[in-house]
Amino acid sequence: MRMTRISLLCLLLSMVVISSAISAQTSPRIGLRGGVGTDINLGLAYGGGANYLITTPNNSLELGLLFFGGSFDETTEEGIHTYDESTDIFVFGVMANYLIGYNPDASRSFFIAGIGLASISIDWEERSKTDESLGTLLPGGGSMQAEDGSGGGTVFNLGIGKTFSGNFDLRAEVPVIVSFSAPGSASAVIPTFIVTAGIRF
Repeated sequence: MRMTRISLLCLLLSMVVISSAISAQTSPRIGLRGGVGTDINLGLAYGGGANYLITTPNNSLELGLLFFGGSFDETTEEGIHTYDESTDIFVFGVMANYLIGYNPDASRSFFIAGIGLASISIDWEERSKTDESLGTLLPGGGSMQAEDGSGGGTVFNLGIGKTFSGNFDLRAEVPVIVSFSAPGSASAVIPTFIVTAGIRF
């Protein structure tokens, strides 16, 4: 409940920023971007999307659709047992990034702070070759349990980027995905790191 309230507060703040930026816009531009990255356990992550840039005299606001996916693995030990967890995640939603110091017509560095709302689908599985208490017994010993589910969530984003000539930019971003209803024992908070490239038209 507390996480939901925080997300709603952030969304409200974003709407205020978006409204003020739209009223001061000078040159809207369409953009496409995509990239690859990892999570804290070195799993594979990928993402991309399309966006609409609203430039103002000092900073810029980027509104768009995003998709994000990944496959993350983790191994833990508890006493004599070893557990292997795998989480497959897919995110589709809307994102607002505030681009501090961004100028699409000049080569310069800029900072990124963003928030988004998304539909999050998670497939979670846990296996152990020695522990037979997880649920479904495995051939050769051990057991496993698995759950999947989908629901709403929030994406928080921080990063740094650099613009180049030809309406091209590179970014290093840290999207943190927060699921409101993660299935099973899957983590509800998934921090990731992704490097993306984008172009504007």
